[in-house]
Amino acid sequence: MMEGTPIKFRILEFLEDGPKRTDEICIPLAKEYNEDTPYGRGKIKFDCIELASAGIITEGAAVVDEEGIMDKGKLLVMYSLSSLGKDYLQYLKDTVKPKKV
Repeated sequence: MMEGTPIKFRILEFLEDGPKRTDEICIPLAKEYNEDTPYGRGKIKFDCIELASAGIITEGAAVVDEEGIMDKGKLLVMYSLSSLGKDYLQYLKDTVKPKKV
């Protein structure tokens, strides 16, 4: 695992085993990186949006967060790795050394 690396790298690793929704990415990563606040989860959500706009991950179906799982009234988007993202993740795994925690 690439624990201790930048959050964007971990997002890619989270998606390695299949698509996940915004809350399934942001909530556990916020806890892992000691950013477990609405602001911290929002930063991770924005990282997902940036990765999608770069073509590294793809957006799928979205639902409105009616229950307040993460942010009531906002979208929960399903993300998955694109083929570029899979290649990039493999490159990261081969070259990036995680910090020792």
